[in-house]
Amino acid sequence: MAVETAFPPLWLTLPAGFTAVDLDEDLGDRMARAAESLDTLFPDTLPEQKLGVVIAAETALQAQLREGAVHVSSCLVRAEDGEPIHGMLAVFVRPQELDPRGSYPDRVAEELAEAWPDADVGVVDLPLGRAALAARELTVPVPGAVWGVPDSTVSTVRQLELLIPHPWSPHVVAAVFTTEDLDYWPEWLPLLAEAFRGISFHPPRDESLDNLPPEQWDNIRKAFG
Repeated sequence: MAVETAFPPLWLTLPAGFTAVDLDEDLGDRMARAAESLDTLFPDTLPEQKLGVVIAAETALQAQLREGAVHVSSCLVRAEDGEPIHGMLAVFVRPQELDPRGSYPDRVAEELAEAWPDADVGVVDLPLGRAALAARELTVPVPGAVWGVPDSTVSTVRQLELLIPHPWSPHVVAAVFTTEDLDYWPEWLPLLAEAFRGISFHPPRDESLDNLPPEQWDNIRKAFG
């Protein structure tokens, strides 16, 4: 599935199991739709498990919207042992001066390693260029009102953040994946690699362009398509 965000232009091609969330949809309608999807995809899942997934997803979504997310996907797949596992992928486009642009991934990786000493930090090569990558565990508060109880609790999540310098505007693209299913982290990694490879600063190639004379091709788009 290909998804386009607002300026600066950004396209995402998402793997199976990643479903874009309509950020303008009514909250109640969105939660009802998520519950219906769970019933369809995982009919044998216990009701309390489904409720927990829906509430956790909406709580995470609201936090991401407050931080300025331009795209959010709900990631719901079945693990190898049959257990339904869930995560959230959010994409942010943040204004930031990048010069010198070519050294940005290495510079930000060094900064993240210093700021988050317990994180796994590195630089990866993607089709659209080099990017900084950081994975870490976080403890996040869960208000008791979410579960209809007076006391709040905490939840441990694992988060993977990819930081990509935009090639022609002073912005950084941050793709952030978060999940509570820490025991299934190795199963998430291939899906995340596919999702990150699907990020592009050019629209998906229009195959009809192949019927045009070579001098009319958009060479940049074809190179990145």
